[in-house]
Amino acid sequence: MNRNKFWRGISVIIVLVFAAYSCTKIKTTDIGSDLIPAVDNISTFDTTLEVITENFAFADSTQPRLVGNIDGTTPAMVAGYISNDPQFGTTNGSLYFYVSPPLYPYPYEVADSLYLDSVVLAMKWNGVTYGDTDRVQKFDVFRLDEPLDGDSAYRVTDQFSYGALLGSRSFAPKILDDSLYPRGQAVKNQLRIRLSDDFGRVLLALDTSRVLGRDSLFKRFLPGLAVVPDVAGASTANALMGFTVSDTNTYLRIYYRYDTAARKDTTSKTWRWPINAGFANNIKRNHTGSEFAQTTGAGADSVVYLQTTPGTYSVLRIPGIDSFKARKGNVVIHRAEITITQIPSVAQNDQIFAAPSYLYLDYLDTTTGKRRPLILDGFPQGAYSPGVIGGTRKAVDGPGGTVVSEYRFNIPRYLQDIVTRNNANFPFYLSAPYSILYTSPPIFATLNNMAIGRVKVGGGSKTGQKMVLRIIYSKI
Repeated sequence: MNRNKFWRGISVIIVLVFAAYSCTKIKTTDIGSDLIPAVDNISTFDTTLEVITENFAFADSTQPRLVGNIDGTTPAMVAGYISNDPQFGTTNGSLYFYVSPPLYPYPYEVADSLYLDSVVLAMKWNGVTYGDTDRVQKFDVFRLDEPLDGDSAYRVTDQFSYGALLGSRSFAPKILDDSLYPRGQAVKNQLRIRLSDDFGRVLLALDTSRVLGRDSLFKRFLPGLAVVPDVAGASTANALMGFTVSDTNTYLRIYYRYDTAARKDTTSKTWRWPINAGFANNIKRNHTGSEFAQTTGAGADSVVYLQTTPGTYSVLRIPGIDSFKARKGNVVIHRAEITITQIPSVAQNDQIFAAPSYLYLDYLDTTTGKRRPLILDGFPQGAYSPGVIGGTRKAVDGPGGTVVSEYRFNIPRYLQDIVTRNNANFPFYLSAPYSILYTSPPIFATLNNMAIGRVKVGGGSKTGQKMVLRIIYSKI
């Protein structure tokens, strides 16, 4: 998928959304207004409807493609290994990206008088660590066997073949916040992996008239790098870390000495990710043996497990909406709020595996088999607005003095269309996505950090943290 074409399509979102949805007779002063009349059971009433919940894992084919930012840079990606999440099992995150000299042909000082000091791969940490910062991780760096296409957007489940091991490092994630002084230069928030001297000497021996003469020749020599967690070498690792490949503090740097008749000197050459080059982030989830895996059989679930992309979702069915419509007739919906509350867990690492910043709600149009956005409730100005529809994590008091996460969604306009326009009562999809993407109307937005966040919440039949739909309405 060509990124430029993709973003040109996204740029027309506001025009197309309004063109498709501006023809509505709903009065926003009556429906979903912040000025909700008091429930007096004379003209304004409230009722609570039960929600039926069922857990699922997203299929690989539905996982998002990781696209570049509109300025050509990369989004934050994650790497690392989670070995012990009782609720969701294990996670393994690997990075694939290309590095290149800044120009071609690319000369060294004196080709026959170069002496390697070291070669280092540095990656910019974006400040996000999800999990245990004390458990040791081990990262291996490999040479990719196949090139990354800069015009392609790869799914987070895509994998790439790699060959020669170039270097490794074991470290505790907490060191990423330390300040470093390599060669007297101050840097912070950077992971540095020393690569093999053999690889460094190969780089110093490259011929400016050949491999370093043209970009196409260099890509044949070095299609890219793979940064892969070594599970066997750090089997108790328990975290994912965020890295930004396009940051200037992500690079491959060769430190070396050179001799000339006039002087002897120490210097370095730096190769970075070139703008709009290829990149990918492979994330493997393994739910085997987890709590979530025990709930994936057919039928309703009293507990809902939501894991950020690539993760899980729950289908919500509210059959009571149909009976509400039949009993009440044509009413004005002031508020239609779904409340979702975290279940506090004991000894399940909730303190290091935080809940997602956002949950997201849309619905499945069963006549077409496609998911649809809640346009009128969630996109009031043509762009997604959690401040209007809800879904933002909020800390609230839980049972036994605990603090838990709570999410609320307000969907009065969607419910109003069911009541007054006889729209179908479709099932909802509740998830914690990295991004949302629709083709009709064309919508794209990012919500959560990739793979960061998970939460266990009460389903429709959970005592104590029960998921419900509360409706406040007035008779016409």
